[in-house]
Amino acid sequence: MASLVDPTTHPGGAGTYTRGLVAALRKAHAVDLVGPLHAPPGPWHRSRQLISLVRSCGSKLPAKVLFARQNEFELRIREASRSQHYNAALINGGDMLWALDALPPNLPTVLIAHNLEHQVLAQQVGNSRLLSKIFTREINKQRQYEIEGFRHARGVIFLSTTDMAWGCSQVPGLRALHVPPLFPDPALPRTRQPSGPLRLGFLADFAWWPNRIGWRWLVNEVLTKVDRPLTVHLFGRQSDRMPAREGVVAHGFVRELRAVWNEVDFMICPIRTGAGVNIKLAESLYNRMPVLATSQALRGLDCASGDGLVIIDHASDWASFLNSSQADRLATQTASEGVRAQFTVERHSEKLESFLSQLAL
Repeated sequence: MASLVDPTTHPGGAGTYTRGLVAALRKAHAVDLVGPLHAPPGPWHRSRQLISLVRSCGSKLPAKVLFARQNEFELRIREASRSQHYNAALINGGDMLWALDALPPNLPTVLIAHNLEHQVLAQQVGNSRLLSKIFTREINKQRQYEIEGFRHARGVIFLSTTDMAWGCSQVPGLRALHVPPLFPDPALPRTRQPSGPLRLGFLADFAWWPNRIGWRWLVNEVLTKVDRPLTVHLFGRQSDRMPAREGVVAHGFVRELRAVWNEVDFMICPIRTGAGVNIKLAESLYNRMPVLATSQALRGLDCASGDGLVIIDHASDWASFLNSSQADRLATQTASEGVRAQFTVERHSEKLESFLSQLAL
């Protein structure tokens, strides 16, 4: 597997998804991970993004691909694929499609499409007319690059059913498989019993812009209309950088999910925009935590409202729900076993093995 993220150390959603997929693959295969020798220096991240954007103006490659492509990384992929007898190569993410050029032409390749990168970029600049005009060429280039990558890969694994439908519509005959986020570890038991004012939990990477947009929507359009006392607990990277507010407790990055589940009555996921799938939401449902979410948060996942899961979209309806006894009832529920089971390795390992075996023929 050629991957920018190391699944053993990466704390974000990409690392979490890769860990689960590798666990499923290892049911029947040995998996070697080929990644960059060194992560890009943090302080230079923005500068490298800007340089990649400038370089893209004179390149056939999109800026996101130029950002991810590193000479030493490409050399490592080339050497590993020629020195080892691999049955297939997995390319972990659309920004890694350049790895196709480094792999032997007869080696079956499978792309893992975490999201559609051109849609992410379009949403990032969508609220600015000026930025939309500036980035139109870049978005179109990224879109075409992804479509060509789908055509050249032997098969594509999609996290999202929505993304898979789009890919199949753009590339007729595409060999595609939907594999949602998988969690190999046993579900964590929940010990907290609801008591006193409601305690809501929001677990997210607050460095990721859709999560910040969702948080601002919750604060400005929902919580201002909630009359009852409650506390919102924020967990995740840069959650402690969110502006201080009464009734909000920011915990920062947490390594043990048990600390999250035992701190709150139910989880919230107020996502309003974004692409791919929400890994943290899937992880909550796998652990059978009750969840209040928007339909956008559940994009690409096979979930519906029921015990332990309430899906509401409008701010006024969120406020009405939180003001009502329905919120107290949700705090006593657990996500259904049927919902949890769709995120288990056991549910998907057999079909994943079958898919890869067919592609390797």
